[in-house]
Amino acid sequence: MPKQDFSYQDLLGVVAVWCCFFAIIGIITVTCVNFYCIHKHDDVTVLEKWGRRKRLGIRLGVHNRATIDEQIALQKFKDDKN
Repeated sequence: MPKQDFSYQDLLGVVAVWCCFFAIIGIITVTCVNFYCIHKHDDVTVLEKWGRRKRLGIRLGVHNRATIDEQIALQKFKDDKN
């Protein structure tokens, strides 16, 4: 049997599958976990805090903006106190 030669186009399939896999994992994380597994009485998630600090303009969880702002201010207060 002759040796197979792979071109760069053949190797891009690995990169495409890798990108699709992590995009699907990211979508599942943002939608399913943050909207269905986290409740309003739970703590604010890191993803929600990050989205609020970056001012993305979209909700990344179940908490409203006022609750996230309170948690961020409380965390800053605790960090300044130490």
